[in-house]
Amino acid sequence: MKPNISSRRQIITIVLLLLAIGGGLVRWLTPPPSLIRDLGTLLLVLWLPIVGNIIAWLMARAHRPKVQQPGFSQDAGFVPSARVELTLFPAAVPAESRPVRAGFFPCIVVLGTEGFSALLEVPQSAEPVPEVPQALQIQFLRPELALPRLQLDREFTLLSGRKALGRGKLLDLTEA
Repeated sequence: MKPNISSRRQIITIVLLLLAIGGGLVRWLTPPPSLIRDLGTLLLVLWLPIVGNIIAWLMARAHRPKVQQPGFSQDAGFVPSARVELTLFPAAVPAESRPVRAGFFPCIVVLGTEGFSALLEVPQSAEPVPEVPQALQIQFLRPELALPRLQLDREFTLLSGRKALGRGKLLDLTEA
C-alpha cells in the first residue's frame, strides 16, 4: 500500500528545504558579525521541525509490514455472483458523466454500515448512463459474506474509492 502524503505537506517541506539551503548559503557568504548572517541562521533553524517529521516517516516506513492486500486474482476469470440493477447518480461535473467504463470495474457494495468488495462486468456496448437503470453482472470477492446480506430488491450504494457512484438492487443470484 502506498503511503498517502498530502500535496500541501509536500509543498511545505520543499519550501522549508529551499529556505534552509538559502539560509546556509547566506551564512556561508556573509561575514560573521552581521544581521543578514543572523537571518540565514534563522532560516536554517526553521528547517528543524521538518527533520523530525522526516525521521518519523522513515521509521514508520521501515517498520511497516509488507502485507499483500486481498483482491481479485488477475489470472482467475470473471465468475458472476449475482445480477444487479444499477442506477448511477447524475454527474456533478460534466467530464465525469460516465464514471463507470466498459470492462471490469472494481467497486464496493455498501449495505448500511457494511461494505463488500466487488467487480462489475460492464459490456462494451452498454456503459451505464446516469439516472438510467441497467442490469449488470457482479462478482463479489467474498460471496459467502455478501450474498446472505443482500436480499432481492434491497437497495445498496455503489462506491468507487470514497465516491458514491449510484444505487442498485439485487435482481437475482447467478448459479456458479
